[in-house]
Amino acid sequence: MMRNHVSSRVVSTALRTVAIALAFCHGVMTSARADDEPAVAEIPETRPVLVESRALEFARADLARIEARAVVLRDAVKQAEEKLAAVDKNNAEGVKAANEAKTAAEKEVAAVDALAKKAAERLARIGAAIPKADPMAIHELGSFKHDRPVISVRVDPTGQFFFAGAHDNLLQKWDLALGTKQIVPGHRTWIRGMNFHADGQLMLSADYTGKVIWWNPTESEPKPQREIQAHKGYCRAVAISPDKSLVATCGNDNMVRIWSAADGQLIKELPGHERHVYNVMFDPTGKALISGDLMGVVKHWEVGTWNLVRDLDCKVLTKFDPTFVADCGGIRGIDFSPDGKTLAVSGISEVSNAFAGIGKPTVVTFDLATGNRLKVMVPKENFDGTCWGVRFDPSGEFLVGVGGGGSGGMWFWKPTEDKSFHFVKLPSVAYDLSWHPDGLRLAVAFYDQQTRLYDFGPKPPDAKLSQPAPKKKK
Repeated sequence: MMRNHVSSRVVSTALRTVAIALAFCHGVMTSARADDEPAVAEIPETRPVLVESRALEFARADLARIEARAVVLRDAVKQAEEKLAAVDKNNAEGVKAANEAKTAAEKEVAAVDALAKKAAERLARIGAAIPKADPMAIHELGSFKHDRPVISVRVDPTGQFFFAGAHDNLLQKWDLALGTKQIVPGHRTWIRGMNFHADGQLMLSADYTGKVIWWNPTESEPKPQREIQAHKGYCRAVAISPDKSLVATCGNDNMVRIWSAADGQLIKELPGHERHVYNVMFDPTGKALISGDLMGVVKHWEVGTWNLVRDLDCKVLTKFDPTFVADCGGIRGIDFSPDGKTLAVSGISEVSNAFAGIGKPTVVTFDLATGNRLKVMVPKENFDGTCWGVRFDPSGEFLVGVGGGGSGGMWFWKPTEDKSFHFVKLPSVAYDLSWHPDGLRLAVAFYDQQTRLYDFGPKPPDAKLSQPAPKKKK
């Protein structure tokens, strides 16, 4: 009983912290409407006002879900105590089993209480100031352990879960707040391609047999809703149009294909790539489709007519290695700026050894309207490896790339500069990344079998910041 009382005190303390934070927030947010749209006309210009943010909304939701789980677990402890009290004391095996059940339940309560305390403290920090993603404040918020190298990750639009694929045939569904994992069967091999529609009701995943599966990610136990054989060989990437009517896929058969999102029927094949197509993505307006291949060829297609608008020259991201007689590189990562005007692709440049992956992690940006190349972005300090994934910050103020070779790294670039302004050494090579819809958290998939969640918001006093690697001596 004492253990349960202590656990309750931990949660009570956490709740008091939240109450203080919310009292502060509500005291300065009286003019914010319930739909999170600030009532600008009602805000006096003579004093600063804390505007309600989505980050605060998500932080509250995280804490509420943890608290709900704590209630269930404390009830389980109570039931375990009642069973223990009812067991015949002369029944040694019965007493042992009841004690073990009670201890296990108390352990779960303690773990959830710790999560509640941590979530409450984070909520208080976010509530004390208008949160903004700050690369200099990046710190690890949590890690999620699998048993194979993780190669893909996407946070769902509700912000409650993320899905990940690895060097196996298991789709992982993780609860971000509680850290619990659910295995979702359906694939037969590695899952690299993955994407959500913005409404959160549709997710697609693609594997290296060429199969693409439709899912409803909100189901408690997601089951395949539809399967298609999209490509011969690897299906590398999958995209969903903003209006949810179209699906685009690409793969090792050098083809881009367009499908009906409603019934999975083939609409159009887009030939033209001469080598493996690594990436495909719709722009935010849904009017353009971009595809990129091994040879650094990036194609801009007009959605609907499916005419080729132009080829974008990104050959800086590919090279033939005569020693290993192999082409290496390609369009490994792809993203659009929030306004849809700028396209970013990532990979490796200046390759000197294809087998060892020795070259520069590189991001190339283009003006989508003109096709003009804007920047070739590389690390400020020397680093050998590939930039496997790239994302614009949701505010559009910076780009973040992850990757590695012999070791892992995360780079930050401003859209107008070609050298990174910040670098963080990562514990392993990173293969994919996905922003949380709160705009502060970033999920990253790692070769060391972990998916890690990084926070760019206000850091706790005892946070261990990810630090840049020391400069190499010349």
